[in-house]
Amino acid sequence: MLPQFLTLTITALYCCNVLASYQSSAVEKLAEMYGYHADSHDVVTPDGYILTIQRLSKPHAHNSSRHRSPVLVGHALMASSELWIFREDENLALQLVDHGFDVWLANFRGTPYGVRHRTLSPKSHEFWDFSWHENGVMDQAAMIDYVLNTTGHARLFALSYSMSCTATMVLLSERPEYNAKIIANVFFAPAAFFKNPAGWWHLAKTLMNTFPDYARRLRNATGGYVINDKLPFSDVSLTTLCPAAKSNTVFAPVCKMLSDFFEGKRSYLGSDKLLRGLTIRFPSGASIRQGVHYAQSIQKDGEFRKYDFGSARNFELYGSSEPPSYNLTSITSPIHIYCGLEDVTVSVKILILPQFSFT
Repeated sequence: MLPQFLTLTITALYCCNVLASYQSSAVEKLAEMYGYHADSHDVVTPDGYILTIQRLSKPHAHNSSRHRSPVLVGHALMASSELWIFREDENLALQLVDHGFDVWLANFRGTPYGVRHRTLSPKSHEFWDFSWHENGVMDQAAMIDYVLNTTGHARLFALSYSMSCTATMVLLSERPEYNAKIIANVFFAPAAFFKNPAGWWHLAKTLMNTFPDYARRLRNATGGYVINDKLPFSDVSLTTLCPAAKSNTVFAPVCKMLSDFFEGKRSYLGSDKLLRGLTIRFPSGASIRQGVHYAQSIQKDGEFRKYDFGSARNFELYGSSEPPSYNLTSITSPIHIYCGLEDVTVSVKILILPQFSFT
């Protein structure tokens, strides 16, 4: 029964992706709606992925972008840059523009803004053969370099949420020279350490320990190596299901899990309008390997280490049967961490690590 429950839960969450039909102009239209301007820029990674990022500005601003400190704003897993500006109020990215920053919205490979490649088709398994390791050493590095080269600045602020925090930590651990390119890191709920997970994450850990072949089940549940709009029932959206959940329908547990996942038990997602805006933008495209990489961390009590390919492949890549941990002592740029006390994913107690330099 538990395997079927796991499969049903995963499918229910991932089948609701409606972002594949979004046009690249969605962020531009959202920005224009609120009186701002967004320019799209294509960033090519060393391994050939083409990422579209957006630069925000306000028409008729008094100081030019040359005098504004650049900020690269990163998104969570199964999200995109749209989540930073879809609300009518409290849009952090737009507030940063108002306060004089040169704001750039990042998009990682696999999102609707990262499904192009110089040689690979997004319909191929090879295209989706990546985890958040590549998001860090490839995507984040390429976006940082592009922003700095375009603006003429030597350093920038890196503002990250959830998985983009993971990617930034990977980058700064694996390529420590990038510490010199970052004025400061601002991490919102960094998803990297899952020791003693609570809520649904505790259930997920129990299920994964009970069924070690969870990765195969996950691939079967989602139809391959990609989380996208080709899943079963992909024409059904949480936008429709969750308002109905108030009447205690069968979808109530899924919607409650979504709400708790984003904002904890004291969730503010009770607003139908806010929930609708969120669910038409989440979940976005992602690779199964990204999720499996997090699952491996949960299974290993929160160890922040490289992807486990199995002992044979690990020996080829790492020289050992087990994947090595990321060297967090290589992170020397300042880190500012913000997380909620009700967050069941990121625990405050786990975040206070001696490896980091806090300011």
